[in-house]
Amino acid sequence: MKSVFVTGANGFIGSNICRHLAAAGWEVSGLVRPTSDLHLLDGLDIRLVKGDLRDAASFRIPDGVSHIVHSASVVSDIADEETCRRNIFDLAKNLVAVVEASGTSLRRLVYISTALTLGYGTADISEERPGFPADFIPYARFKILSEKYMLDEHARRGLPVVILRPSDVMGPGDRITAGRMFRQAEKGFPMIVSGGRCRFGYTYSENLCRAIEAALVKDGVEGRAYTVTNGRLPTWREYLTDLYAAFGRRQRIYLPSWTAYTAAWGLETLHKIRPSFDPLLTYYRIKRATTETTYDISRTRADLGYEPDDDFRRQIGETLNWFKKERADGHIR
Repeated sequence: MKSVFVTGANGFIGSNICRHLAAAGWEVSGLVRPTSDLHLLDGLDIRLVKGDLRDAASFRIPDGVSHIVHSASVVSDIADEETCRRNIFDLAKNLVAVVEASGTSLRRLVYISTALTLGYGTADISEERPGFPADFIPYARFKILSEKYMLDEHARRGLPVVILRPSDVMGPGDRITAGRMFRQAEKGFPMIVSGGRCRFGYTYSENLCRAIEAALVKDGVEGRAYTVTNGRLPTWREYLTDLYAAFGRRQRIYLPSWTAYTAAWGLETLHKIRPSFDPLLTYYRIKRATTETTYDISRTRADLGYEPDDDFRRQIGETLNWFKKERADGHIR
């Protein structure tokens, strides 16, 4: 049986990876902090390893593990420099140090990065055709540094790493982006800005899991990076209109971009004064909603055999069913 070790196993992406790989017949071990909420892993037959990736001495990789998926990371466009350094770059370095010290005979390490390392704000973004730089966001900046570190380790000592760069991942388990959108749609909050005609690099969580499994087993892809999105990308208007409809609502007035930017400026100013305040709107979020941001996944299809499921309407329904259950069980307010 193939054996995989998943970091950040109790998180949104990590729990989906564990569920997908366990269903595919893998022996799954997951790294979780001792104080973590584990309910997203309920019902899964996986081995839990207690430890904190910020402290490399707090855990060891289980015997027999041949593959690793590193999904543990802070995911935030408002997290500060120090938070991102400690919870992105340091985690990557610590994991490699643990692998090296353990003597694990590793066949593959899949590192979950972000498509933002290639930029945003244009169509068909790729390494050859990058978008506008997103390194003004600490999250993107430290993902870039982590990618470079992983690839340097591949070049230096043959670390069998494959980097995946998903964009705008949503699906069951997503308490942040999808959870926020559902709460706003339920209240009728206007989310479609400037007509919502731009497409965005939407990735359904199960599609990402398919790409991860392919990256774990495909021969000859070590030292490479692949972008992951759905194949058919919706516009913000298409996606959010269906989301509103799930709550029996419809947005009738579309916010002009200048109004959204003004509101974002005020909310970001408040966040700077009081860092604990979570701004609903930011400059980056409005920019993403008002510019075309899509990524070229042709190399991912060709090299990994990746074929995404593009039924975003069904995917919204599956995510909404999860959201309603989470609320009924008291996990989401």
